[in-house]
Amino acid sequence: MANQTQSEQLDKVIERLLGPPDAPLSPSDAARPFDVTFAPVTQIIRDLKNLPRPDFKARLKSDLERRAAMATATQTVPEFRATVTPYLSVRDAAAAIEFYKTAFGAIEAAGTRFVQPDGRIGHAEINIGGARIMLADEFPEIGFPSPNTLGGSPVLVHLNVPDVDSVGRQAVAAGATVVRPVADQFYGDRSGHFRDPFGYVWVISTRKETLGVEEMQERFRASTQRAESTKAKPEAVNYLREGFHTITPYLIISGAAQWIDFVKQAFGAEERFRAKRPGAEFIMHAEVKIGDSMVELADANPEYPAMPCTLLLRVDDPDAVFARALQAGATVMQPITDAPYGSRGGTVLDVAGNRLHISTPVGPGLEIFKDFRSVTPHLYAQRPVDLINFLKQAFGGKEVYRAEHPDGSIPHAQVRIGDSIVALAGGHGAYTPIPSTLHLYVADADATYEQALRAGATSIQPPADQPYGERSAGVTDPFGNRWFIATHIRDVQM
Repeated sequence: MANQTQSEQLDKVIERLLGPPDAPLSPSDAARPFDVTFAPVTQIIRDLKNLPRPDFKARLKSDLERRAAMATATQTVPEFRATVTPYLSVRDAAAAIEFYKTAFGAIEAAGTRFVQPDGRIGHAEINIGGARIMLADEFPEIGFPSPNTLGGSPVLVHLNVPDVDSVGRQAVAAGATVVRPVADQFYGDRSGHFRDPFGYVWVISTRKETLGVEEMQERFRASTQRAESTKAKPEAVNYLREGFHTITPYLIISGAAQWIDFVKQAFGAEERFRAKRPGAEFIMHAEVKIGDSMVELADANPEYPAMPCTLLLRVDDPDAVFARALQAGATVMQPITDAPYGSRGGTVLDVAGNRLHISTPVGPGLEIFKDFRSVTPHLYAQRPVDLINFLKQAFGGKEVYRAEHPDGSIPHAQVRIGDSIVALAGGHGAYTPIPSTLHLYVADADATYEQALRAGATSIQPPADQPYGERSAGVTDPFGNRWFIATHIRDVQM
């Protein structure tokens, strides 16, 4: 019989102990003496052989089966996550999608555009930097109007980007207008406000610092205190420049010097101021007084092309003034006649293309035209009611008169803004709508500028102090008229 090593003998012992209890021994194993040094190990193996106990195995099995059943039941309940997605109503959704692609790098979600039989987009989806936005054409008939219909939107869309300055320039190049220029904010962002061509204002922002609420509050308090401490006490000056009224027509025309000579001869105008462009004979700014009213003017240039306008001139003797206007170079648009609404007058086209209605009130016209000054600006619009509403919302205008035909057209209306009257009508025939430029004096140029933007205007330039003693801003209204909003803050020798 070959001798076995201790390791081999231990393997035989373990095999015997863990094997079936009735397994027979081989003759050689039965004849081999038991090594007593394995006794402790043998006892441990014998104790472990019957573990785990039957009651523990039954309990473990039951517990595992119960957990498996619960896991299976949980998986049958669908997971729910609340999401909030902006849904924009726009006028011309197809154009809006293209704008958002160009301005913000939007991607239209494939297969989401639904076009109705009338051509309007009933639903579409875009993705901007991982955020989904739904949009559709406006459907005012079912209570889904766009900002164009409402005159603005109270909703701002906040867009976080890596570089707000770059994206802001990109948005403006695509057609957006600046509402608030990009600047560092006390709460750690650098941001600006931009109005898209469809009436929504986007707050484009880049996070520069992550601040706690207490630190933001402290920064806000400190910035407010600095602003108050550095704020110069306003001079005791009238926000209306001396000699001006709330509204002054501003003519952007070709041949400004020739026009000044024309109104001197035709209407006895008095030239008050003239400044030429440096190095040129063109007039940069001029002011003339006709009767009790001021008119400002400048030569057209590439930035501000010619925009002839319509002016109503109230005179004592319309026949004589009409004749002088023709002698000075004007042409007849409508000859002198007595109008049924209470005035005598006619209309000429002056040397710069402006339409001048020369008249005097008679009979019932004394009441209708009682608040007209020597010069009253006249605006024409395809939608005169919308223009009236804009003047109310943007500049606090008050409608004081309206004549309306049975078909709903408006031949004449008047809106008071401050101490001035703006006349307006729906354009037709020879009197097609042409945009005008007006100078508007207000007590707070900044507040009025913001109010005009909310009413649907777009920015020409944000408020800023000017060297000629005014704080001014510029907007274009939804009808193409330009308004230069100003507050006179100090007297400057001109």
